[in-house]
Amino acid sequence: MCCVNESGVQQPKTTPQPSCTEPNTGLCGSSCYNPSYFRCCERNQGKSQSPLAGQLDDASTVYNPRTHVCWDGFVSEWTSWIEQSDASPGQHCCGTEVYYPHKEICCDGQRHDKKGNAHCCGGEAYDIKDPQMKCCAGKLHNLTLLGRPGHDAQCCGSILQSSQDVCCSSEDKEVLYAAKTGFLCCSHLYYNTSLWSCCAGMLSPVHKAGQHQNVTIKESRLLSLNDLSESSLCNAMQIGTMESVSPCSIVFSNVLKIHGRKASVKHLDSLHILQTPDHCSIPKLIPGNSYFFNGDKVFTDYNHNSVLQSLFFIFSKCYSP
Repeated sequence: MCCVNESGVQQPKTTPQPSCTEPNTGLCGSSCYNPSYFRCCERNQGKSQSPLAGQLDDASTVYNPRTHVCWDGFVSEWTSWIEQSDASPGQHCCGTEVYYPHKEICCDGQRHDKKGNAHCCGGEAYDIKDPQMKCCAGKLHNLTLLGRPGHDAQCCGSILQSSQDVCCSSEDKEVLYAAKTGFLCCSHLYYNTSLWSCCAGMLSPVHKAGQHQNVTIKESRLLSLNDLSESSLCNAMQIGTMESVSPCSIVFSNVLKIHGRKASVKHLDSLHILQTPDHCSIPKLIPGNSYFFNGDKVFTDYNHNSVLQSLFFIFSKCYSP
């Protein structure tokens, strides 16, 4: 079986594109073809570059699906692929290698033995219940080697945060700053409280021309699910889709109550109104996105791309049958 990593960034083509004006024709790279009989084999590069990238032609290729198969831009004979698959039942592609999902785990194209509570962190696998292993946005940190106790380790993006640093975070950014007196977070910005005021992730100048203001110093940042203590992560919390926000409340729809230690999920009312008496401290939220919340605190999961992945992470870490 030939396996090619499906991740990477597709490079733009610089050659002029032909005009396929004939009926029943399509464009594949620099060639016109009839989709009724042929297919276009294209590379689909994502985050990481395949080790075989230099051996493959980046140009799209026309092929006959009755005789050949396309693997991420590489065309091989269909019969050869079928023979290899039949000879090795249970094999799947993991990057450029084959692996057996029932006994191995595939992490970003790297295969590892499936042991205990194995979970992916980038291309590495680790025991998700080990308190001395911390995954920060795809980078795995061994807290024992770093001399850091597991209960206080926090992430800022892929970096393990120190006690002398401050992490300011918004919907799509986590930025690390050296702590300074008189500075606070406003979204992913670290601002001087004597010059600016912050409300709901937005900065405004403290003084306006000819006007005196009584400024209340506020901090507004989106909290990370990954930095919750185990007791907070594994007890009851809620998750829902943010619909709208006002100065005193946030409306969530499709609300679920989850309990990590019990591995339970319960649906609540179709709409839930979260009271926010201090609305300036609530970060900027995007309607339609899903957030975890507990009390008046709102969290997001920077480590995972979907709610399903987040729930799987919580239950895997917290639940003990």
